[in-house]
Amino acid sequence: MKTQEFIEQLPVRAVMHRADGSFTVVPRVALGSLSADALAKINAVVQEYSLAGVRLTAGQHMMIDGVSEDILSDVVARLGEVGDTYKYKVQACLGNTGCKFGQRDSMELARNLEAFLDKFNLPSKIKASVSGCSMCCVESMVRDIGLLGKNVGWTVSFGGNAGKKPRQADVLAEDVTSKEAFEIIGKALDFYAENARIKERTARFVERVGIDAVKAAVFDV
Repeated sequence: MKTQEFIEQLPVRAVMHRADGSFTVVPRVALGSLSADALAKINAVVQEYSLAGVRLTAGQHMMIDGVSEDILSDVVARLGEVGDTYKYKVQACLGNTGCKFGQRDSMELARNLEAFLDKFNLPSKIKASVSGCSMCCVESMVRDIGLLGKNVGWTVSFGGNAGKKPRQADVLAEDVTSKEAFEIIGKALDFYAENARIKERTARFVERVGIDAVKAAVFDV
């Protein structure tokens, strides 16, 4: 099998070309967390093939750079699960499972959100983020879908973007349960899927149709 054909049959963003002719291999990292077994595999591969090491990204990914073409398939096979196995990206902070400021379990909600988003077919990529408190360490207010935890419930935001044209998300609801939050998110995404242009991110969509239209669709007003 040719190298490009090998790359194309892998999950999205598992292997990327580098300018020097080598490749970057991306081990699967779920919500910024790695098991001891996965970490051991990465370490073994880096040492066995005399690679420089690993690189951590702002998006909670881990990348192994400088993989030559002749060892690419072996490195991927040894690592096991590589690339994105989720449909839409979700990030999360530790929340109350590991941070003294955390007020809610952001990790558990993020796992459920990732599974929830998998059922949607949207006109563009989206990024979602779950913060366990108002410190908002994973920048939920500049994500397409944002959840921010407080003692009394979750704040749900929609239409944020942290790219070259930043936009702070609009708050759709505050102090809601996780079940209510998912219902709100589902209705907002249904409206977005039905009315957005191809490759139009939620930030640009909200700017075009107005947040009041989104709220009307979500809350039937």
